[in-house]
Amino acid sequence: MALPTTWPFLALSLLVASTAAAQPQPPARQRQDRRVALPATSAEPIPELYVAAGNLTTVAFNGPLDRESLVVDRTRFKWVDVGDSLLALQPFADLGSGERLIVKVGFKDRALPAQAVLAVVTDSTVVDGNVEMDRRANTPEALLAALTQKEAELEELNARYAGHGPAGLVLSEWLTDETRPIGLVVEASTADASGLEVQRGVGYEGKFSVMVAVRLRNLSSQKPWSLGHARITSATGAPVRLLSVQTKLQHLALGEEGLVVLETKVPPWSGKGCSVELVDADGQRRLSFKLMVK
Repeated sequence: MALPTTWPFLALSLLVASTAAAQPQPPARQRQDRRVALPATSAEPIPELYVAAGNLTTVAFNGPLDRESLVVDRTRFKWVDVGDSLLALQPFADLGSGERLIVKVGFKDRALPAQAVLAVVTDSTVVDGNVEMDRRANTPEALLAALTQKEAELEELNARYAGHGPAGLVLSEWLTDETRPIGLVVEASTADASGLEVQRGVGYEGKFSVMVAVRLRNLSSQKPWSLGHARITSATGAPVRLLSVQTKLQHLALGEEGLVVLETKVPPWSGKGCSVELVDADGQRRLSFKLMVK
């Protein structure tokens, strides 16, 4: 009596199996290990990394990496890690046809090129396993490209700082008809601010650059404080290039206030604001806070 119900079940099983067989299967990719050279000039094409979901791609550089300089859209990757000379990437899913994700990471030493710029893509036939990235440091091409860039920066610097004092802002044409103070709200100041207090922040957009002025106060219970270095990070976690960092006073005495002015190329407060880190000359007292437009 079980026979009448067995045949429909068997037919259904065969139908499901045939349907599954008809489904398109993920492409079979060949995993490859290779060696690639970093371009020495901007005229050379950006090296491509072939990644795929479920595969870990590692890139070995012949130079020391600066882990803090990594620029990557972490929302697209299941695994991202930077070591002393290794970069590891594994995407959540394959990239779309024609899609390229740019990854940047800098080097710790003073050799050129100063950073590696890579284009992450997905290919239907291959996926990178281990890639040796050859950094041809300090080649004539790299040095010439760096010299050209520095000459352009020097011309821009001369234009920005033509003249001295307040009149210099006008003579250099940095001030425009639209330049107005932009009030910035200070948020999420670190609890271990090492005795520093952020009182307020103001932004200014000029013709050539943008300035962020932060007023600090060194609490009376602390030692004198002097600025060692500064860092600005966008809301996406990407480092913002600093054109200059200046302070009015060489150091802040106990209970003293002073200004720190950070100059960037583009407004760092765009979107969801930015994060600022100020570190003293000894590297011991760190102050981190966020700036948002009012």
